[in-house]
Amino acid sequence: MGEYQCNFCGFQYEERNGDTKNGIPKGTPFEQLAGSLCNRCGMQGERHERQQTKPYIGLEAEYFDLFTGKSGVKFFKQMINTTSEPSVLELGVGTARIAYELAFEGVDVIGLDTSEDMLAIAEKKRKRLSDVSKLVLLYENALDFTSSIKKFSHVLLTEGFLQHFLLPEEQLQVLANVKNHLVNGGLVAVDIIIPPNDRSWKMRQCKYWGKKRIYQTIEGQTYLPQQTFETTITYETYEQNNEVSRFKVDREYSLILPREMCYLLKAEGFEVMDMFENYQTSYQRTSPTTLMPYLATKRIGAVLKRDELLSENINDLSRNLEPYKGEVWTNGGYPFPIQGDVTDYQLSNRWTIIAKYTTKENVI
Repeated sequence: MGEYQCNFCGFQYEERNGDTKNGIPKGTPFEQLAGSLCNRCGMQGERHERQQTKPYIGLEAEYFDLFTGKSGVKFFKQMINTTSEPSVLELGVGTARIAYELAFEGVDVIGLDTSEDMLAIAEKKRKRLSDVSKLVLLYENALDFTSSIKKFSHVLLTEGFLQHFLLPEEQLQVLANVKNHLVNGGLVAVDIIIPPNDRSWKMRQCKYWGKKRIYQTIEGQTYLPQQTFETTITYETYEQNNEVSRFKVDREYSLILPREMCYLLKAEGFEVMDMFENYQTSYQRTSPTTLMPYLATKRIGAVLKRDELLSENINDLSRNLEPYKGEVWTNGGYPFPIQGDVTDYQLSNRWTIIAKYTTKENVI
């Protein structure tokens, strides 16, 4: 599937929607249209350009962190911190949800994106860093980005970024660009999203943000013959039970399975090192006290009064207070949330494939 636009008359055509006015059925490839639609230019010539995925704008960008949460943050921090003096390039950096956390810990990060709205949010985060030079944000396309600055120990393609490119040749071009920006022996991490195992699906979440109550509804379909899946995401915002805004966005993703992702990486000369499902490095079992909370014994005296601060009382051992622990909960994700642990039935899955690139002249 794809979207085309004429740079002469502005005519637009989406393969997945067809053109009802002209009797063109859904799913009709652009190449079959010939001179059957646009009476101005007959759909002929090189001026009809295939369009890239539209950047995130408006509420999709504003609510991105709210619904994606901590998904993958702990995983990528642990992965990168095993390298001495790491440097990171993140393609599709978005709101810098992960890049900011890495830069906060002193890692040099460069992030690319084509969404001005997402980069504006990322810039606000960057300004909160004690050393703002640790995070560099660039308005660039991953297909033709070239950096003369340096090469990187890690390149990240998170949240199904590669799946926004629908053609295999585009995916290979991105991976070739990744290869050109890795040091010898550098690692690339690619997230791929697997939609729910149904022909069509629908799910709904609700979040609170200040006085706002925000509903996110995700519905879509999987098209196995075309190896794509489509989503329609709707955001409904309420204040005091009154709807104040509604925002809807359609997106199309390439359906890439883990084995296919490995083949794509191998085609570009990478060596696949490991694969992880839902960011789990080991299988985690649900504890009985989670399923039946009454089995957990109450921690006697572990009470923080209304006018007390945890930081002022944490060293008082008689109080039995626990310090704050970050990244204990890591669920979230976009467009589909990771729910439960890997032993649960998953509405959707994501896989992270780790691959290494070694230059040929250094291969023994």
